[in-house]
Amino acid sequence: MKKYLLGIDVGTTGTKTLLFSTDGQLLGHAYRGYEMYNPQVGYSEQNAEDWWNAVCETVKEVCADPEIGKAVAAISLSLQGGTMVAVDKDMKPVRPAMVWNDGRGGPQTEAFIREFGDADLMYQKTGWRLSKSMLATESRWMRENEPELFEKTAMFLSVPDYISMKMTGIPAVDMSDAGNNQFANIRTGSYDPEILKFSGVREDQLPKLVHSGDVIGHLTAEAAAAMGLSTDCVLVAGAHDQYAVALGAGALHNGDILIGSGTCWVVTAIGDEPAFETGLAQSVAAVPGKWGSLLSLSSGGVCLEWWRKNLTVAPDGSQIPFDVINEEVAKRKAAEDGLFFYPFSGNAAPNRRFQKASFIGLDLSHDRFDIARAIMEGVAFQVIWMMESFKTKPSKEGLKLAGGASKSALWCQMVADIANLPVRIPEVADLACVGAAIMAGTGCGIYSSVEEGYKCLAIRERVIQPDPARAEMYAKLYAQYKKCAGTLGEVYGL
Repeated sequence: MKKYLLGIDVGTTGTKTLLFSTDGQLLGHAYRGYEMYNPQVGYSEQNAEDWWNAVCETVKEVCADPEIGKAVAAISLSLQGGTMVAVDKDMKPVRPAMVWNDGRGGPQTEAFIREFGDADLMYQKTGWRLSKSMLATESRWMRENEPELFEKTAMFLSVPDYISMKMTGIPAVDMSDAGNNQFANIRTGSYDPEILKFSGVREDQLPKLVHSGDVIGHLTAEAAAAMGLSTDCVLVAGAHDQYAVALGAGALHNGDILIGSGTCWVVTAIGDEPAFETGLAQSVAAVPGKWGSLLSLSSGGVCLEWWRKNLTVAPDGSQIPFDVINEEVAKRKAAEDGLFFYPFSGNAAPNRRFQKASFIGLDLSHDRFDIARAIMEGVAFQVIWMMESFKTKPSKEGLKLAGGASKSALWCQMVADIANLPVRIPEVADLACVGAAIMAGTGCGIYSSVEEGYKCLAIRERVIQPDPARAEMYAKLYAQYKKCAGTLGEVYGL
């Protein structure tokens, strides 16, 4: 009997579900969005039931054929990390979920520093910097500000364990997500008693800790009916969305690096061991025995979109199409004419000095497309510079690049030339769902390893090779870019 796999990505704005045959055919795709609520400034909330309804609706859509639904062998998930949903003894939410970008926990982070004397303690335990928007601080906020609801709460869950509970009756969270929630010590693989005491949360109020690829359990009869599946189907532990994307892109080995380009550019490096000494976010990866380091350029895609919205809008309100942008930018000189752009990098290592974006070398000869080229080059320069912080160095096979920038051959070529490495572009969208499907197939035993799963799903890549002449040119400009950064540090007093 033919078997099928479901890869589901429960994201911040919506849920995507992909249906695969076990021999790698993509047979169905569905999406459902849901609302984010902002009851006051700095607050971000969602209804947890919206996640579950979106999962059920998308699964039923891709498995509209009842015979396919009966033959789905396994499901796995890619999830947004750091979102808290508090549930009562009947596993019903007692309040709206606090989303990972919720900012109400500022006073609680200050309390953590007072009690422990050092914010770095959270990082050394969990692999993630102390945050005002993760479960450890959100639960303490709830204890201090909503004591009645806090006392009513039977379990403090995040997205993966909530969906796991809805599917199997077993709340379980994988280790790539657990550190991000900031209750678990990723060095020991267990919940941390000091953090629990700080939060006021008991260990029995938290989900079971598992690893990506572990079988959590079979679907309950209720869940199977809601999704149009069989109770023979198993849920396999998934991964934090960045690690699911990395797996879907084939970042499986030491030295594999994925650049995810969107509003925020996120770089994920796979290594054989954690690298806390780098100061970068650390997690257990979706690949067994591997670790991941994360860093982000929060304004990676924002900068070009700012240019497009503010400098290219026609009188009728229309914007220049991206294909025209690429065509015009390709005609402009590279940064060798002295125009550099430094994108806002926030707290991304190693360049915390860039609290504001800056142009250096702008003169009257430059037009808007020169500015666009500088922005694209600046983002590429910055990302490659940030990658120097990784303990793991890039594989000679090159970098993987996914997301919005992967659609621009020009931008991809810039990255290849500046890094002087091949850039490999997976030719499929929704890589998080692909990674989840690989975990599903591996966990239920259809594939012997994630490597086999990746090969079976047959994700094609196009490869962009660095141009030797441009690589040589950019090597000189890259050194100049970093040198000029020191000037910006002086300007901003850093």
